[in-house]
Amino acid sequence: MADMTQLTGDYAISWLPWIMIPLIFYILPFPIFAIIFLWIERESDNETAMGQDLSSEVRSQQSVMGADVISSSPPS
Repeated sequence: MADMTQLTGDYAISWLPWIMIPLIFYILPFPIFAIIFLWIERESDNETAMGQDLSSEVRSQQSVMGADVISSSPPS
C-alpha cells in the first residue's frame, strides 16, 4: 500500500487539461450537435413534415383555382 503522503494527485492533475482539450473541442461537439439536431427534428414533426405540407398546400391551391388534382393533364 502506498503512503498517504505520496498520494498528492500531482500526476493526475498534470495530464488532465491535455486530455480535456481534445475531448471538449474535438469529440464532444459531435454528440451535442446530434442531440440538438434530433431534438429540432422531433419538434418539427408535430408541426410540419418537409415534403408533405408543401404538396398539400399545392393541392389546396389547385383545387381552389379549379384545377384537377388527380390528373396532371391540363383541363380541355
